[in-house]
Amino acid sequence: MNKVQRRAILKRRAEEQGWRCCYCKRPFTMGGKTRATIEHVQARMDGGRDDVANLKAACLHCNQHRGTQMNQARQRARALLAMAARPV
Repeated sequence: MNKVQRRAILKRRAEEQGWRCCYCKRPFTMGGKTRATIEHVQARMDGGRDDVANLKAACLHCNQHRGTQMNQARQRARALLAMAARPV
């Protein structure tokens, strides 16, 4: 997806959401932590695609925070799998 397509999708999603973040519902601003960003509902690293159906508009703060939460959850899951795979 190129820059022009990304902007068009972001604008479309933001309009559909009433120019508010899909998570915290704060209105988007032109800059800073509440500016609109494209959020992948299913992360690309988890097999999510750039299909419009998998994209939402989220503020930068929520988008970054969600990524951190997902990475921590992945690390916990890997640790549990590693413990379960150890011989008794």
